[in-house]
Amino acid sequence: MAEIFQFIPKHKLESKKNLDDFICLCRDKLTVFGADLDWDADYWPSAKCAFGNIDQTTRKIDPSKVMQNPFKNFAKAYFRYQQGHRPNASRQELGALKSIERALVLSGVGADIQHVNLSIFDQAAIVAKEHYASGKAYHTGRELERLAVFFNENRLVSTTLSWKNPHRRPIDTVRTGQKAKDQREKKLPTQDALDALADAFAGNPAISRDIFTTSVVAMLLSAPSRMTEVLALPVDCEVWETKRDGSSAYGWRFQPGKEGDPMIKWIPDAMVSIATEAVDRIRKMTEEARRVSSWLETHPQLFYRHALCPNVGENEPLTVVQVARALGISCEENNYVKKHLRRLKLPNQDYLNTLASLNLWVHQRLPKDFPWYDKGRGIRYSNALFCVLDKQLRTDLPDSPFMVQKPTVNVVNFDLDSRETSENYVCPGLFDRLGYNNGLSNPLKVTSHQFRHLLNTMAQRGGLSQAEIARWSGRADMKQNRVYDHMSEFELVDMLRSHDTALSLDSPLEEIAEQIATQLPMTQQEFNVLAMPTAHVTEYGFCVHDFVMSPCQRFRDCMNCSEQVCIKGDRRLERIRARYEHVRQLKDRADQEIKEGAAGADRWYEIHSLTEARLKELIGILENPSIENGVIIRLRNEFEFSPLRRVLESKTRVEELTVENKPMLEDLRSLMEIDNG
Repeated sequence: MAEIFQFIPKHKLESKKNLDDFICLCRDKLTVFGADLDWDADYWPSAKCAFGNIDQTTRKIDPSKVMQNPFKNFAKAYFRYQQGHRPNASRQELGALKSIERALVLSGVGADIQHVNLSIFDQAAIVAKEHYASGKAYHTGRELERLAVFFNENRLVSTTLSWKNPHRRPIDTVRTGQKAKDQREKKLPTQDALDALADAFAGNPAISRDIFTTSVVAMLLSAPSRMTEVLALPVDCEVWETKRDGSSAYGWRFQPGKEGDPMIKWIPDAMVSIATEAVDRIRKMTEEARRVSSWLETHPQLFYRHALCPNVGENEPLTVVQVARALGISCEENNYVKKHLRRLKLPNQDYLNTLASLNLWVHQRLPKDFPWYDKGRGIRYSNALFCVLDKQLRTDLPDSPFMVQKPTVNVVNFDLDSRETSENYVCPGLFDRLGYNNGLSNPLKVTSHQFRHLLNTMAQRGGLSQAEIARWSGRADMKQNRVYDHMSEFELVDMLRSHDTALSLDSPLEEIAEQIATQLPMTQQEFNVLAMPTAHVTEYGFCVHDFVMSPCQRFRDCMNCSEQVCIKGDRRLERIRARYEHVRQLKDRADQEIKEGAAGADRWYEIHSLTEARLKELIGILENPSIENGVIIRLRNEFEFSPLRRVLESKTRVEELTVENKPMLEDLRSLMEIDNG
């Protein structure tokens, strides 16, 4: 019996080796999420990532919903690799990996990257659309597209993948109707909530939790920021600079998230006093925590001597009462102290503890990465504005005099909305704690990100450019602004009207049309043709070119166009005067060139002469005191080509021909009938 050999093409062998090398590199060489990362675990606590399939929706892993091997090893490698290269990016790659894994399983070839091809990617896009909302499906498609490029560049699969995301970006905002109203209410804080927060801040609270929450909110309302960006500010974040006019500008040194560049986020003058007060309150509240952090960092062998700490040697045995005082417990009742020490897993008998042993116990419980508060931003606990003592933000427990912690986004959000922590207990938030929800059927609540939406919308209302809004918000892409713009359709119309009175529609359209008709220096027949023209603003007035026709055939030659409209009393008169002087000089120069025999100068002279004459005529009308302000001025141009006028004139000629030559047409029609017969 002949022995059977299976031939494997060389390119497939190479891709398999490249894939194995890539997985080994990410597993054994990379230290993203820690050098001691448990690679084989299906949940990585340090990354807060679960490698479940597309049916797994929570961090708590369900063994029946884990990704299949060998795909899972690649998924772990790719996730670790991408997070190492893009630490501030979102984790959309997980959705792409889950979609690819499900597509491979559905295809029946097995969950192996080596079987990936274009049809698998197409199926993955369908899976994403079925399991995710439109926005998430679109971003998953983008990540799939990036994954295909990654496969090609590193030759991890034997097939060359030229694949594009089939999902279109969903519409981010809806301006009109009930849907838009509901969206705005969901994204923006209510006025009642803002008033309550302002009142709480103005009340100068004394409790640390109230100081923290109200000050953070004040800072979020001073500049559009993400909560994580504010909590990562250094203690010396404030910047003062002198403007050209001699006044002072105030801002914060910022390191934005989502790949934004370091910047100074300037605070509007109206909010400077609030912003400085908020930073000052936080700095005073967290001063002791930074002092403790500095001691723990620079004196790791010595216990921090706080106010309650007994004045004894580092290695002198302590009674349980002395231990309690060293831990910041003022109670001297032995049974209570012993029970508390047992809960802390410390010896609860006399003379079994020393300050040295307690210091070792403290350092074992310091926050992860201590002394780094935010290593990526280069901020230590000893220099962090929001470094707080352990339990300092609790209203039911005393502060720890020797332990520090880093507050999270949830600390703020949980205080802006009361939450149920157990079956029979609701933890009161700021609004309930200070009594603002008393008697309200709909309790006040907000989220920290709503303030960012609010400031962006206010910037849109104020007319700030998209580039300025993006920079102020710390964004790398101006397109992201649209997600934060929640202006209603009525606000947009009012903004247009406020920028140009000609767009005001305070009267019925028919009345406005009649008013324009009495002011236009043109015939009624011409006006009827342009009763409802489209319009856009030009450098000198308005262009009423009808966009139903072809696009504008001129290039910056509005003054020689009969569709140029100017308004008597308009601020653009100075521009027209300046243009006249400029054109007059150009005409004189063209005349000189003609005298010197320059070829083509005569055509330039003709157009400059025409422009000069029209400008002179227009300036004479605009400066005529007998003409009232607001009158619409439109200069004729007998040589102007107009498709609409050509059609009307041809129609008029046909009608005239029909009336004047009716007998001739009847004779011609009779001859045609005889010929056909």
